[in-house]
Amino acid sequence: MLSEKRYAARMPMEQLSLLVGMNVLGLTLSLLLVLPARTFNFAILGSQASLVFSGSWLFAMLLSVMTAAGVESIMRAHPRVHLSATQYTVILWILPCILVAGTTFILPLVRDSAPFAFLTIVGAGVLLVLVVMGEYLTIDLQDSAYAFARLGLNLVVYLAALALFQTIYAFKLRSILSAPFIGIFAALLALELLRASEADVRRTWLYAATVGLALGEALWALNYWNVNPLLGGVTLLVLFYLLTGFAQQYLMSKLSWRTALEFAIVAAFVAFVVLRRVT
Repeated sequence: MLSEKRYAARMPMEQLSLLVGMNVLGLTLSLLLVLPARTFNFAILGSQASLVFSGSWLFAMLLSVMTAAGVESIMRAHPRVHLSATQYTVILWILPCILVAGTTFILPLVRDSAPFAFLTIVGAGVLLVLVVMGEYLTIDLQDSAYAFARLGLNLVVYLAALALFQTIYAFKLRSILSAPFIGIFAALLALELLRASEADVRRTWLYAATVGLALGEALWALNYWNVNPLLGGVTLLVLFYLLTGFAQQYLMSKLSWRTALEFAIVAAFVAFVVLRRVT
């Protein structure tokens, strides 16, 4: 057992450095190469809508595919990938891919400032290293660094959720478009949180899909509420926190009235603080 734990601590650093290096190169190219954008107009349920696919979308998709392949290779090297089914390892791609894709969309906003662009790319590279290491260390529940790595990943998930929810809500897209976006991202991020329960993979996917569906419906209702993007994003985050918390505790067979009350108090406190600051 001791030898297994020592081996588990040895991350394939060559693969990790190659993954990060390729992403830094790709992000730099996305900043330097300005590709033409295309607009697609279509109708949904009788309503006209349009989507603009710019060069950032292309780079985001390409870098996400590359990141997923690199993360898969790194995680498969872990000697205790006991849940090595594809449904499980796919979950480990989520945070790294969202990080890389999100950075791709941020870079055009800081293109005119070379220092900010440089810091954004370097910061994304460092955070990618930490996230991939966290994913690797949380494969084995007996790893001595599991608790610290799990806490760090949870923090990244909630920060990513807030950024995504606030951004999508700020665009004020039609609900027929924004609700699916919110639902998909919420389900993906919920998967990362719920895998810590070590429940059956199919149940994990089912509960994550339920969380995504609930968030999509919540956004549909919020679109009729004229509030600033921060309040809208935080409202969705609090709901996401509650649903994923309840689901995780239920999957771990630890859900009780006391636990539910603790989640409700935390959510109510956060909502109270935000409402006082934005109103």
